[in-house]
Amino acid sequence: MIIKIKQLWLVLFLVVLFIVANPVFAQIKIEAVYPKEGSQVIASESTFIFGNVSPVKVDFTVNNTPVKLYPNGAFLAFVPVEPGNFSFVCQAIANGDTARLTRNVYIPYYLKTSPPDSLLIDTSYVFPQENWQLQSGDVFKVAMKGTPDCMATFTIEGLVQNLPMAEVTPKKSFYWGEAVFGQGTNSQMPDVRGIYTGAYIIQTWDWAVNREIRFRLRDNAGNVVETVAPGRLSIDKSVIPRIAKLTREVIITHTGPRPGDQLFLPDGVKVWITGRRGDYLRVRLSEADEVWIKDENVVILPSGAPLPEGVVTVIRTEGFDKKTRVKIFLDQRLPFKVEQVAKPPTLLVTLYGVTANIDWIKLDFNDPLIQEIRWEQKARGVYQVTIELNQRQHWGYNPFYKDGNFYIDIKKKPIIHGWPSSLLKDISICLDPGHGPELGAVGPKGFTEKDMNYSYCAALKRELEKRGAFVVLTRSKNDGATLEARTQLAVFMEADILLSLHFNALPDGVDPFKNHGISTYYYHPQSYRLACLIQKMLLKHTSMKNFGLFYDNLSICRSSQMISVLTEPGFIMHPWEEILIASESFREKVVNAIVKAIEQFLKESK
Repeated sequence: MIIKIKQLWLVLFLVVLFIVANPVFAQIKIEAVYPKEGSQVIASESTFIFGNVSPVKVDFTVNNTPVKLYPNGAFLAFVPVEPGNFSFVCQAIANGDTARLTRNVYIPYYLKTSPPDSLLIDTSYVFPQENWQLQSGDVFKVAMKGTPDCMATFTIEGLVQNLPMAEVTPKKSFYWGEAVFGQGTNSQMPDVRGIYTGAYIIQTWDWAVNREIRFRLRDNAGNVVETVAPGRLSIDKSVIPRIAKLTREVIITHTGPRPGDQLFLPDGVKVWITGRRGDYLRVRLSEADEVWIKDENVVILPSGAPLPEGVVTVIRTEGFDKKTRVKIFLDQRLPFKVEQVAKPPTLLVTLYGVTANIDWIKLDFNDPLIQEIRWEQKARGVYQVTIELNQRQHWGYNPFYKDGNFYIDIKKKPIIHGWPSSLLKDISICLDPGHGPELGAVGPKGFTEKDMNYSYCAALKRELEKRGAFVVLTRSKNDGATLEARTQLAVFMEADILLSLHFNALPDGVDPFKNHGISTYYYHPQSYRLACLIQKMLLKHTSMKNFGLFYDNLSICRSSQMISVLTEPGFIMHPWEEILIASESFREKVVNAIVKAIEQFLKESK
C-alpha cells in the first residue's frame, strides 16, 4: 500500500513537471498594453493594438485576424476600425483552451460628405467656433459643411445679409499622423463634398458687438435650413491704439522663410494689440507682419500708453573667451526675430518698431569672431542687423534685454583638440534621457521608454567621458525634470552640445509594419549637420530601417544657445525593436554610433 502511494505521488510529480516544462498546458494570459481601456483613438481606417501573450505557443487572433507572436510572446496587430464605440477582441487558443480579452475604445467620426438625399447643415463643422474681434479693413472668413450642390449664404446680424458662399472643390479628409509619419495618403477615404466658404471685408462704417453669424442653405426645390455659428463677431472702433505688456517670455517659431527662425517676445516687451480670436490676441509687428499670442501672457496697459517704438543709435561688440557680445543701444524692449543663415554663417536680427538713427558701429578689433556687421531699415518700423561670422558654422546664440538695451551673445567654436588628444577632450555635452517621471512610450512586453532612455544615456556618458568630454545628465534614474529645466541646465553648464535620447512610438492610425526604425530631429540650421551624422552612423552600426531625418519644432531642439539634437534609435512599441532596445549588444551599437557621429562633427568643425 505504501509503495502504491509513493508511485501515485511520483506520477503526480511527473505530471506537474511536464505541465511546467510544456507551457501550452499552462493558463493562457493576454495583456493589451495599448490602447488603454476606454481611450479615444484617432484613426480613419485602421489602427494598432499591441501587448503580449503567454504561453507563446498558441493560435492568436485580433478581431478574427491571425496575428504573429514574437519569441518573447509580444504581439502587434494593425486592424480595420469603424467610427464610434469599437472593440478589439483578442483571442488565444491552445489545446482546446481559449482565452479572450476585449479592449473597448472610441473612434471619432472623421469628416465625410453629408447625405445628398436630405437637406441639412453639419453643425460640427460651422465656423467661426470662437468669438472674434477685428478692425476695419480686416477680412472675416466663415465656413460650414452641409448637403452638397446647394446654395449657401451667411448673415452677420445687423451688419450684412445673405452674402454668397461658394462650395469648395471636393477634397479628402486630412489626418496629420498619416501625412507626417505614414505614407502621406488616405486613399480609401472618400472626397468630402459640401464645404461652403465665404468672406466679408469689414468697412470703416461697420459697428458690431457680439453679432450672431447665421448660415442658410437652400436646395434646388426651394427647401431651406439654417444654423448659427458658435462664435460671434465684434468690431473694434477705438481710435486709441491698445497697448499690452508681456508678463512672461513667449517664443514663436516659423515666423520667417528659413528653418530655425524664432520670434522673441521677452518679459516686459510692449506690443500693439489689433484683434482677438477666442483666447488669442493679434499683435501688430509692422505694417506687413502680425502674430497671435495667448491673452494670458500679457496685461493690457491703460488707454493712452505710447506705441511700442524705439530708436537705434549705436552698435558695438565685446569679446569674451567663449562668446562675443553684440550690443544694440535701444531705449525700450521691443519684439525681435533671429534667423540663422548657414552658408556663410550669418545671423539676421530683426527688431520691430525700430527706426535707425545710427552713425557708429564699433567692433572689438582683438576679437576674431565677427567678420562684419551691417544694418538696414527694411521697412517702416522694421530694422535689421546682419552679423557675419568668422567660423565654419554656428554654435549658438542667446538674445536678451538688459537695462533697455538689446544684446545677443554669439557662441564661439569650442577648442577642438587634434592628435594625440581626443577630439572630445574638454567638449561640454548635456545628455537628456527623455521623459521621467512619466513613463513615456511602453513596449508590448512592458519595457518603458523612461528606463531605456536613462540606461542608454548613462552608457553614452561613460563612453564620452572616457574620451575626455565633460558630460552632465538632465535627470537621475528615477527622478524627472520639466522640459524648461532641462534646457536651462544645458544653458547653465554652457554646453556645446545638447543631445536628447528617446525611443519612438507612432500616433494612432499609422501602419507600424511600414513605419519604424531610426529617426533624428533638429530645428536650428546649426544643428543640421550633427543630426545628419547621428542618423547616418546609427543606420550604419545597427542596420536598422531608416525612419527619417526630421526638421521639427521640439522644445529641446529649439534651444538656440547650443547645438541641439534629439534622436530615437528605434520604436519601443514594435515587438522586434523592443527586443533589440532591451539588449546590451544593441545599446553598445547605439552608443558607439553616437560617439563616432559627434567625433566626426567635431573633426569637420575644426
